[in-house]
Amino acid sequence: MTASASVTIVLPRTDTAPPVRWAAAELQNALARRNVEARIADTAQSGIVINVFGAGLPDTRELPVELPEAPESFVLVRQGDIITAWGSDTRGLVFALTELADRVRFAPGQDLFEGTFPLVEQPSARVRSMSRLFCSEQEDKIWFYDRQQWREYLSMLAANRFNRFSLALGFGYNYPYHNPWITDVYFYFPYPYLLNLPAHDVRVEELPDDERELNLEMLKFIGREAAKRGLEFQLALWTQRYDFDDVPRANYTVTGITKDNLAPYCREAITTLLKEVPEITGLTFRVHVEGGIAEGEYGFWEEAFAGVAAAGRPIEIDMHGKGLDHRMIGIARASGMPIAASPKYLAEHMGPPYHQSAIRDKEYPPEVARSEREQLSEGSRKFLRYSYGDLLTADKDYKVIYRIWPGTQRVLLWGDPEFAAGYGRSSMFAGSDGVEWCEPLGFKGRMGTGIPGGRFNYQKQGLATRYDWQKYDYQYRVWGRLLYNPDAPRESWMRYLTKTCGDTAEACEKGLSWASRVLPLVTLAHGPSASNNHYWPEVYTNLALIDGSGRRAYGSDMEGPVRFGNAPTFDPALFANAREYIELLLNGKASHRYTPLDVADWLDEMAHGCESAVLKATGTKSFGNIAVQRMIVDIQICAGLARFFAERFRAACWAELFVATKVTTLMDRVIDHANRSLMAWEKIADISRDLYMDDLTYGPQSWLRGSWHSRLPEMRAELADLESLRGGGFYESVRAEPAVAATIAALEARQPVSSSASSVHGAPTFKPGEDFVVRFAGETDGEPLLHCRHVNQAERWISLPMRRREDSFVATIPGDYTRSKYHLQYFVSFERDGRNFLSPGLQPNLANEPYLTSLQERGWQ
Repeated sequence: MTASASVTIVLPRTDTAPPVRWAAAELQNALARRNVEARIADTAQSGIVINVFGAGLPDTRELPVELPEAPESFVLVRQGDIITAWGSDTRGLVFALTELADRVRFAPGQDLFEGTFPLVEQPSARVRSMSRLFCSEQEDKIWFYDRQQWREYLSMLAANRFNRFSLALGFGYNYPYHNPWITDVYFYFPYPYLLNLPAHDVRVEELPDDERELNLEMLKFIGREAAKRGLEFQLALWTQRYDFDDVPRANYTVTGITKDNLAPYCREAITTLLKEVPEITGLTFRVHVEGGIAEGEYGFWEEAFAGVAAAGRPIEIDMHGKGLDHRMIGIARASGMPIAASPKYLAEHMGPPYHQSAIRDKEYPPEVARSEREQLSEGSRKFLRYSYGDLLTADKDYKVIYRIWPGTQRVLLWGDPEFAAGYGRSSMFAGSDGVEWCEPLGFKGRMGTGIPGGRFNYQKQGLATRYDWQKYDYQYRVWGRLLYNPDAPRESWMRYLTKTCGDTAEACEKGLSWASRVLPLVTLAHGPSASNNHYWPEVYTNLALIDGSGRRAYGSDMEGPVRFGNAPTFDPALFANAREYIELLLNGKASHRYTPLDVADWLDEMAHGCESAVLKATGTKSFGNIAVQRMIVDIQICAGLARFFAERFRAACWAELFVATKVTTLMDRVIDHANRSLMAWEKIADISRDLYMDDLTYGPQSWLRGSWHSRLPEMRAELADLESLRGGGFYESVRAEPAVAATIAALEARQPVSSSASSVHGAPTFKPGEDFVVRFAGETDGEPLLHCRHVNQAERWISLPMRRREDSFVATIPGDYTRSKYHLQYFVSFERDGRNFLSPGLQPNLANEPYLTSLQERGWQ
């Protein structure tokens, strides 16, 4: 099929859904840009013919493949000069046609449709959402009002297999009460920026009427454009009130709201919005105190959800998970609307794809809630600050959609096919429904820190793309397509890289893959704060190894003492921090959990992978290409971050041993690794200094702004402080006693904790109240240990010894434990030849689930 041939896209005479017509036009336009004559017709003509059928359109031929039944599936078959595009529904046809358009757009040679045939794809994650956040009047009005930007952005989402777009309003601040940071309140309380309701004298005093009308018209436009492409349109209304009379620095004044009219006003505003924008398919609400409604004020939400129902069509009510309780779910259920709960995937960060086995101790409910307003989110339901909590009951009648917050990686490129595929599989964990990612640059300019033109982050001319999101084209592609199909062919992202990066494509693919694992792993193993408002590992605020820096940033969200080695991990069931690891060694015990030294080894491997890719790229013809340079710079920075944190984890182990023993010679080891980490950060600063802005603003505090080189003085100061401890500057010189010497020897001779993927076996389903048997078939020194828990993060794990039975080991989870409303998850730890193993454990790419899950049999009583 050569570029000189003509193409006919055959759509039947019967009514064809508008998104299919749009996708056919996308294909026609892609062909036109390749100077190929293309027409859309209802009958075949000469040249290449693309027959479109399915989704209620008449079938014109039998296909030599089995057609999938799942919604949103599609098939492409080529037989000579005839291509058949089949979809199980409208969205499936959109994906089929946009796949062909993508091939045409990036075809390297004369074959316009080069690629896998037949191609059969069906979705893994049912919900694949991207959320764009309006946080800054200074930085976000530009893209909000840019119609062409919206056309291209939404087309990109649809072409990359996303099925939902969420526009988030009212996301500007963390807390609505007595908050001195509140300055930029544009859309913070969204309704009066969009609507004038005659029955309520509520208005934004400084907002001209024509601007309010323009805002609503833009919302209508976005809705129409999303529907045109077959995307669900979710509107996130994150804030329902704030202290309107206690914001002296606010740039806009909302008047007319009282305690008595707030709920009726919000109810009418919600109904009116849904009627004005009929393309809205769902609303997301932050139902804990940070949305402005004190927890326990259920009456407000009864009004709000009644406002949803009053629109007269099904609208999904999506409740953000933090502080969500089952009474709130019941109120939403009573509205008659479809409902969803949207917990965070991993606090306000991004980790590897699996759902963390356990939550930090600080996330379990306290004896007394912090305040009456926070009786749930900082009280009895605090465990939902982290992830799915107790939401994954076997009998749930609501969706569970995970939200990945923009806390870990805000600036640098991300793009790892293996991690993205892992998310495609794990986002459906235990009956879940999918995932929503707060887009790259989410929270940029938040809390009044917007800078005109600052959203692109670059200061060097020529590096910025036309639209801010275009820097992340590859990220959207990899993320969307592999959420949809974790087994998608490599060509689906390599065709883009080949066109964009030329002969550097493979080096960029490998480098970005390695680079994209660095910060998620760091976040998982080092969790000084669950909040993105305090912890930003990408531009890390130093946390001291012994004592000193980091208290202001992290002290409010981790148990003391506040030092690097005592920061908890985000999965304490599978990862030990440095303090825990050293305490085990001092007591002569081994760790069945991954240690900071295991994490350091992984990070070294990632750094080496990044550096090798960069070295390979330097010898290519396309190395100087701007798109390549954007990737290479970010890969180099991630390599430096991997080196920095690897040495930091090593230093922390020796530092914790020093803190426990006061053996002053240990400071030599601490200082050596701390100096290596500093040198890695200095290299990052040198790479980034002239390329990225000096002040990357994601919030007002020092730890939410600045740059890599602005972090250097504090890091250098800490190294000087550590030097003062060498030889007993502040401590009396202490020599190592035999027990300490044995610990030092064990630390030096340490073997990594390893994974054994295929040794554990249990039934995939179980009946509540019946015993559940787990077998272990591997070789081991002594008895393995079974670790199990209900799929409920509010609970703790339990451990059972496994007894030898013939040629394997067996443990039985008793029926009293299986008699619950939750599924089961489990893994095994064991020793062999002096080494510690986890089964299944994490595989080398870190993209799998390191435990097994058994689901309750549905319908069993």
